[in-house]
This record gives sequence, structure tokens and C-alpha cells, in this order.
Amino acid sequence: MSKTAGEHAWSRIMKAGWSDRSLKEKISAMVFIVFAIILMTVLLDIWTIKISLWDFRYSLQSNELVGSLVEAVELESEGFGDYTRGDISRAELDKLMDDTARAVSGLQKDYRRIGEERLAWTGKTERAFIIYRQECAAFFKIDPLSPEYLVQEYKLFQMQDYLKSYGSTLMSLTSKAVNDFYKQRFPFLFFFPAVILTVAVIMITVVAKTSSAMSKTLVEPIEKLADASRKIAANDLSVEDVTVDNKDEIGDLVHAFNKMKFATSEYIRTLEENRVALDRLHAEELEKIDAENRLVKMRYKVLRNQINPHFLFNTLCVISGMAKLEDAATTDKMINALSSLLRYILRTEENEISLEQELAMIKDYMYLQEMRFGERIKCVIDCDESLLKTNVPTFVLQPIIENSIIHGLAKKEEGGYIRIHVFTSLNDSAEKMLSVVVSDTGAGIAPEKLAQIRSELSNEGLDRNTIGISNIYGRLKLLYENAGFEIDSIEGEGTVVKFTIPLSSEGAT
Repeated sequence: MSKTAGEHAWSRIMKAGWSDRSLKEKISAMVFIVFAIILMTVLLDIWTIKISLWDFRYSLQSNELVGSLVEAVELESEGFGDYTRGDISRAELDKLMDDTARAVSGLQKDYRRIGEERLAWTGKTERAFIIYRQECAAFFKIDPLSPEYLVQEYKLFQMQDYLKSYGSTLMSLTSKAVNDFYKQRFPFLFFFPAVILTVAVIMITVVAKTSSAMSKTLVEPIEKLADASRKIAANDLSVEDVTVDNKDEIGDLVHAFNKMKFATSEYIRTLEENRVALDRLHAEELEKIDAENRLVKMRYKVLRNQINPHFLFNTLCVISGMAKLEDAATTDKMINALSSLLRYILRTEENEISLEQELAMIKDYMYLQEMRFGERIKCVIDCDESLLKTNVPTFVLQPIIENSIIHGLAKKEEGGYIRIHVFTSLNDSAEKMLSVVVSDTGAGIAPEKLAQIRSELSNEGLDRNTIGISNIYGRLKLLYENAGFEIDSIEGEGTVVKFTIPLSSEGAT
């Protein structure tokens, strides 16, 4: 009956104040209860250790120290006799005397622990030992052949007997004190398990009740929320509202969850109603994007057709014919080179072309540049004939060579040369690659400018709509997934541009 009444009382306390507390206050209360239990456990442990170990150890140590004194005095007395008979050396006797001195100095002198009587006998023992040591010192100074030697020896034996009697008295007093101590502590030791058991029961009860309250006000509402959330995740929006008695943050969370559930249900219904309209808008957007793409292509074609190739080629043929009539062979050759170059630019619509065609266009281009700059500029092409049928990106070499001429060789009065080296290599994946290196002996690039170019290339920040390095780098990355591109330069000495692409045209996209 009393147990049921206690449970009801605890339940009333919980309903009256616990559910109205904030979540932080509940957790703080739980932490405080756990901390108090831990602290009480530690204090009980300390008290147990003090009674069972420290106090008992001190009592046992008292017996041990007094016993060591009695034993040391006995051994010194025997050793003293052996020394006077010549059986042991002075060094061996000194060791026994040192042991006795340590035993005397180690006697306990704490009045609160040993009491007045034991402290008095300890003092008598120390004073007797001091006098004994003085007599020992006087004995060692006497000539063994002197009559006083024998008198002093018997005197020391007598003093040793006094020290033994003092030690025996101390041993008796210490043993009596230890027995009294055990008798005094026995009731505590007898009832101590009952105390520990009672405290443990109280602690377990408090923790169990607090855990139950935390479970009802924290765990159960969260489990209800989790169950409702799983049903909503399975598209079951017909789940009933979650109901709890909490007036803390958990209660606010449940209230907000119910509101969001209702709002989500309304929102999904609205989305369902608008789905068809959104699909229509998406289809219209795709049609709009397709139309814009077609418009971009048309603008590109218009730009390419701004100059009619047939008109341009026919005009160049007329000029070439006039040059032949006027016996201007050089002019005729330049016109033919320009005509081939324009034909390559305007009529080549593929992403890739053979290396042989690309190099032929470069030769025409360099012929025109050599006619412009004279002997100042030379171009050397180093390429294995077996690689001429390999596909390369269209118009990939001319922008690099043009940069070498404009920004490198044209700035040097003495000019220089350009070398195009084409060879095969292996990348990190052991894939066979076509490597193209264009180097010049021009003015080079300043370190700051070179660092800026490299940084922009690594971040893909260059403007790819311009003709030059950025255009080549962008096209290579679009055409080949594993293409490589490097640029190096020494100011005043020249520049080297290298790019690598898969040797087979299958690597292009």
C-alpha cells in the first residue's frame, strides 16, 4: 500500500512540474542527479578505503615499526658481543648500529594516532638510545687492553637490555592499541554493507524514476514523430496528428510538425494540379532552346558566307593570271599560297583533318610570312612521314605560329626561326599520344605574364572566343578528354608550346 502511494506521489510531482519544464532544465536535472549519485559513490568509496585500508594500514605499520626496533636492538646486541670477541669487523657492527638508528627514527610520533602513553614511551626510547649511542662512541675510543674497556662493555650490555625492555613495552602498548582500534571499528564494518546496499537501492530508484520521466517526455514523443515521419516519407499523408502532453520544446516541435504536415499535404496537392502545366512549359522551353541553337548556327553560317568563296577564288585567279602575263612569278606564287590558305579556312568544316593537310597549310602561311619579313624568319618542320595521315584538330598550328611571329620573332631585329616537331609519346596511362611541339627563338614571355597565362589555363579562365592560345586550349579540351597542353618560355630566349592528343582519331569527340 505504501509503495503504491509513493508511486502516485511521484506521478503527481511529475505531472505538476516536470512536463512544464523546458528541455534544457530536464536535461540539467538529469545531469545533476547523475552527478550527485557519482559524487555520493565516490565519497562512499573514499570512506571505505579510509576505514579498510588507511586506518588499518597505519595500525599494522605501528606494529611493524616497533617490531623492527626490537629486532634491530636484539641484532645489534648480538653483533656487539661478536665484535668484542673478534668474530665480526667494525664495519659489520656499524651496519647493525645504523639499522637500529633507522628503526628508532622511524617510530610513529603522531599524538592523535598513538596517544599520550605510547608517545611518552617513544620519547623515553629515543632519549635512552641517544645516551646509549654516546656511550658507544666513548667505548670505541677506549684501548681494548685498558681495564676500563671491560667496564664500559658491560655497561653497554646493560643499556641494550634497557632498550629491549623499552621496545617490548612499546610492542605491548601498540598491540593493545591495535586491538582497541579493531574493536572500535567492528560495528562500522558490520553495518557498512547494509549502508551501502540502502544507498544503492535509493540511487537505483531515483535513476529509474528519472529515466522513466525522461522517456515519457522525451523518447516517446520523438518515437511518435519518427513513426509519423516514416509514413509521410512513404507518401502516406493521411497519418493522424501527433499528440503529446509536453509543454516544452518537444511540444513546440510536435505542434510545428503537425502544421508542416498539413502545409505539405496542401502543397503536394497544388503541385499535382500544376504538374501538367509545368510539363507544357518545360516542353515549350525546350523548343525555345532548340530554336536559339538553330539561330546561333544560322548566324555562324551567315558570318562564314559574308565573303563568297567563289568570288574570292575567281578574283585571285584573275590576279594570278595577270601576274603570269606580267612575268611576276613571285607575285603569282604568293597569290596561290593565299588562295590555298583561304580555301583551307573557308571550306574546312570538320573538327579534324589530317596532319599532312594542316602542315601544307602552314607551309603556305609561312611562305607568305617569309615574303613579308624576308630572311629574318625561317620555319623548320620535323615530322615522321608515317604520322602525316594522323588526324589533328583543324587550324590548330596556325594560331600558335602567328603568336610566335607577332609576339616573339617580329620584336627581334635579327629575327629567328620556328621549329615544328611532331613525334609520338606515352602518357601516364601508357596510352600512345601524338605530341606536337612548336618552339621559337623570339623575345619570350615575362615570368609574371607566363605565370598569369598558366594560372588562367589551369582555371579554364581564358576567353575561348578569341583566336590564339585560349582558342586552341579550349578546342583541345572539347575534342579530347585526355588532351594535354603546356607552355614554357624564357624571356629573351624564346617560347615553347606543346600539346598532346590521342594518336588515333577515335579519341576525338
